[in-house]
Parts: sequence; C-alpha cells; structure tokens
Amino acid sequence: MTTTLEMPPRPAETTSTATPTTAHRQTLGRAIHSEWIKIRSLRSTWIGMATVVLVMIGLGSLSAAVSTGSVAAPGDGGGPLGGGGPLSTVLAGADFAVLLIGVLGSLAGAREYSSRMISATVAAVPRRWQVVAAKAIVLAAVVIPTALIGVMGAFGAGMGILSASDAATVALTDDGVLRSVLGMAGYVTAIALLGLGLGILLRSTAGSIGAVVGGIMVLPTVAGALLPDSWDTVLRFLPSSAASSFTTVMSAGDSTLSAGAGVAVLAAWVAAALGAAAFAITRRDV
Repeated sequence: MTTTLEMPPRPAETTSTATPTTAHRQTLGRAIHSEWIKIRSLRSTWIGMATVVLVMIGLGSLSAAVSTGSVAAPGDGGGPLGGGGPLSTVLAGADFAVLLIGVLGSLAGAREYSSRMISATVAAVPRRWQVVAAKAIVLAAVVIPTALIGVMGAFGAGMGILSASDAATVALTDDGVLRSVLGMAGYVTAIALLGLGLGILLRSTAGSIGAVVGGIMVLPTVAGALLPDSWDTVLRFLPSSAASSFTTVMSAGDSTLSAGAGVAVLAAWVAAALGAAAFAITRRDV
C-alpha cells in the first residue's frame, strides 16, 4: 500500500504595502514641537499658570480693597498691601507671582533630571544646545500670555475697586503706566527663564528653587538692609533692582538705572543663565 502525503498549499505571494520609514533631519523646530508636547501634556503646567493669574488678580484686588477701607487689614486695619501709589497697590501680587513663576521655571528645567527622561531627550536631540533653546522658547510662549493676563487683570480689577471708592487711580495712557504694566509681565517672564536656566545648570529641583528664591527674593532685601550705602551701586545690578527701573518692584538700595539699562541688565542675567545651561548640558554627561 502506498501512502500519499498531501503538502499544504503554499500561500500566495503578496505584495508588501508597508510605507517605508522616512528619516527626518533633527532641527530646532522639531525640538520645539517636542517640548511643546511635553509642557502642554502636564496638568501641573496649566494649574501653575492659572494660579499665577489668580494670585496677581486676587491679591491686587485685595490690596485695592484694603487701601480704600472696604476690607479691614489684619493688625492695624489699614494700609495697602503693595504700598506706594495706585499702580503699586493693584500690582501687589507681583512679588508672589514672581516667586511662584520662578519655582515653575525651576521645575521645567530640573524635572527631567529627577525622572532621568533627560537621557532620552538628549538622545533624540544630538545638538544639546537645542534642548535649552527649545525649552526656553516654549516656556516663554506659555508664560508671556499668562503674565499679560495677570497684570492686565490685576490692573483692571484693582483700578475698578479704587475708582468705586473715589480713590486715586491711574490710566494706561498716563505717563509711564503702560511701560510699568508691560514691564511687570516681562519681569515675570524673565524670572521663569532664570529658573529654567538654573534648573538645567544645577540639575536639582530643590537647588534651583533655592537659588531662585534666595537670589531674587531674599538676597536683595537682606543685602539692602545690612550692607552700607556704598554698595548701592552694585546692588542695582541685581535682577530685582534692575527690574525696578521699569516696573514697580521694590529694589535693594537706590536704583539709578534707566529703564533701558534695567532691561539690558535683566536680559543679560537671563542670557547668562541660559548660556551657562547650554554650555553645561553640552559638556557634561547626563
């Protein structure tokens, strides 16, 4: 008896329809797009920015209400939180917003080091300086509208409260007012970028936050109180003192910088922080 083995039919040859993979050249634009995906997908980003706006508007409105007597202040029951004129009063929340935005900027710079995602980031972006540039551009794109909404909202709400109580007010068209309001938005943005640069440079969330808080909030006050008047020439070049030449932020010592010089000094601080961060991320292992 002969046994016949039946072979299974051969599958019909099919033509592959897979789309070939296309390699794209790494560019700064692609790095920016990647960083935008990262920052927009984090819920903490939008919570932080909303908090900045609420702090500026809320404290500005509260300061205006206190200055008019509509709300009793703790303790002696009077005096505006911001001190000074109407503009300083309604922008009383700026100091708190600067502190908060500095922390958010530090987190944006140092967060990937704590999670070790920075290794994947620099692997995808061989030109490491592009990582710093992309992070700075994306962070500025988020902070600038936030700061403008905050300062304009604080100005409008605060001046409305002052006007309702027949207190002194100023308008955006008054001399120097618009410059101070927009300058405050620029100052908030600059502090965010300083925090970003320090976060990348120090590679530590706690260390970068401490540097921002100490250098921006604590050092000017302590130095202005303890150092002799002869140091005022040096203290005016601190970031907060430079910003006081075009905003209502209080400075350490007597600031004699012009508005243009103050902008240049603050921009130099930001450029130095981001430049040092770009140099460090290029030269060091991650």
